[in-house]
Amino acid sequence: MMKHNRLIWILVSVLCISTVSCRKYSGFKRDSSGFYYQFHQINEQNPKPDMGDFVVVNMCLRTDDAVITPMTHNNMVIDNLYRGDIFSALRSMHLGDSATFIFDGRKFYEEFLCMGDYPYGKAPIYADVKLLKITLKQNLDRAEEMYNEQMERIRQKEDSLIWEYVDRYFLDYSTYHGIYYYYNTKVEEGTKPVKDQKVQVLYRGLRLDNSVFVSCMDPASPLTFELGKGQAAIAWDAILPIMSVGDRITMAVPSSLAYGERGSEEFNIPPYTPVVYELELLNIEE
Repeated sequence: MMKHNRLIWILVSVLCISTVSCRKYSGFKRDSSGFYYQFHQINEQNPKPDMGDFVVVNMCLRTDDAVITPMTHNNMVIDNLYRGDIFSALRSMHLGDSATFIFDGRKFYEEFLCMGDYPYGKAPIYADVKLLKITLKQNLDRAEEMYNEQMERIRQKEDSLIWEYVDRYFLDYSTYHGIYYYYNTKVEEGTKPVKDQKVQVLYRGLRLDNSVFVSCMDPASPLTFELGKGQAAIAWDAILPIMSVGDRITMAVPSSLAYGERGSEEFNIPPYTPVVYELELLNIEE
């Protein structure tokens, strides 16, 4: 009889807990990992994201009283940062599903978004989420492999790009630390700068089609920086110690001394691409 009563008590307790959970957020169910959810659209025929897959979602974050931010979020699905986090929720969705999730506000804001102290006290965060795209991990791996292969082909072509430019535009040249250069103006026995001195220069940066991507040619407003401190182009730190005040040179620079394996989106310089600099040493500040 006691066992029977105990069983009834356990069942009643579980029912009460379940009822309290349902009442806490009307219309929502509680996932075993800790978040609450309500699906608005379910596409059971579509796949769910797995660990390592890349997903794109539309997500609007809000509390009971405020909209925090709408966003299109791109992220790799990883293991949980903490119990009941966004990654648990994403793994429960099919492609094309839309749902609202309720998360611990502080943990979501501080640990997932990394936005500092949570400003809404103990209020939970509601996330309205639509899963727009899933890129499978194996497709990501293949895309990365293809990208690396393409970058290697570009890297191997770099030397020929420099040679083609030098042969076409340099009547005579010298080399120094991998830089091909010639003097437009040469000052004999002039003063040369040394590391840590401040220098003033005029310059132009050119792509290999001779289009200018950056320029500072006004003698009244030269660029001033400390030599050898990484405050300017790597190639300038390399070449200026052999220049005298008044020298003007043109140099073809390998990517390792310019914009490297990443290139420059700002200046439209592809990865592993040489550039050309015209450089004049105006002054050395004592």
